[in-house]
Amino acid sequence: MKILVTILSVSCLLATAIAAEPVAVKTTLPVPATKAARYEVPGRTEPYESATIFTRATGVISERRYEIGDEVKAGDVLAVVSAPEVDRAVDAARANVEQVKARALNALSLSERSTRLLQSQVVSKEETEQRQTSANETAAAVRVAEADLAKLEEQQRFSTVTAPFDGVISARNFDRGDLVRGDASPATGWLYQLDRLDTLRFAVYASPDLALRLGKEKEALVEFREFPGRTFTAKLAHVSRVFDTASGTMRVELMIDNKDKALPAGLTGTATFDVTPLPNTFLVPTNALISREGRNLVAIADGGKVRFVKVMPGRNFGRNVEVMSDAISAQTPVILNPNAMLQEGDAINAEPTPAVTGK
Repeated sequence: MKILVTILSVSCLLATAIAAEPVAVKTTLPVPATKAARYEVPGRTEPYESATIFTRATGVISERRYEIGDEVKAGDVLAVVSAPEVDRAVDAARANVEQVKARALNALSLSERSTRLLQSQVVSKEETEQRQTSANETAAAVRVAEADLAKLEEQQRFSTVTAPFDGVISARNFDRGDLVRGDASPATGWLYQLDRLDTLRFAVYASPDLALRLGKEKEALVEFREFPGRTFTAKLAHVSRVFDTASGTMRVELMIDNKDKALPAGLTGTATFDVTPLPNTFLVPTNALISREGRNLVAIADGGKVRFVKVMPGRNFGRNVEVMSDAISAQTPVILNPNAMLQEGDAINAEPTPAVTGK
């Protein structure tokens, strides 16, 4: 019995000694990633500005001066609405203003005359005050009449439909002789669709890894299948800064100079972004990246012992892979091809090897 216990004790001591013996491993140093990441994202051209044009006048279209595809300048008259009742109301309001002004002038003259005669007591004080009140009332009536005239003249100006900005007529919804209403519904009562095309928006929906890395003044190259061999430079203009909960993407708008009007709106293309790697991004050999319990890890040599560090994998270049972590640096020895038996804190004997190069 004593012999058996002795044998078991020796076996345990031998196993402990073997387990305590440092494991030989090879290590390498990670290399900071410098190669730009390339993203190709589909998108679509949109007008820089777009307006659905209505009229606030009610009447019959008497002039339609532009057609689909015509270019217009800001302030150009697009259409004229004939509203004779408004014209007559304006004429009547102007006549009323002249009439009220004449009464006001007469009342003012009588008031001034009474004021002079009051000093010689030819008229009474009460009569003078009455004439002053009458002069004030007629002066107020002039202001009311002028305000009414201004309102009607504004309505009359609504009969002339003008372009709010330089652009191209992309749609129309009426013919000469059609009756239009100033209170028509937006769905049916519009006259023209006007789009500005000298600058185009190129809208893409970027995934988080791209959207969060786009800085100001960033540029992209945009290509269209309909324009083979030609690329268009687009500058970053707007980022929505909100991810869509359904798609998980963020709207990003680029601007394309389109002074020659070569590109139409609504064209689908591809934007190519070259984005520098994020800070704390390194290249390590592919066999240094392991997965345990659903976590991406690299094993590092830390004071003669194994330590596992959680990383976020990036681009895979075959022999090497990008990893992102603020727990490693360019001087951190990364263990190559760590075996499945290695555990946190195991003693190791590290043999350095040359750092990774290129991809």
